[in-house]
Amino acid sequence: MTSRQEPSSVRAREGRVCREEDCHTRLSIYNDGPFCSVHEPMSTPRTRGRKIA
Repeated sequence: MTSRQEPSSVRAREGRVCREEDCHTRLSIYNDGPFCSVHEPMSTPRTRGRKIA
């Protein structure tokens, strides 16, 4: 039996800070975006054939 390694999580650079002006929140290495969760622009997921209530 061969052992399979799970792919490692992609990590962003340490020490990054939210890009929003006057926000000093340090971003997680697992958050590869430029904003913290408070300032992340809202996005609507694409749902094929379904209406979002």
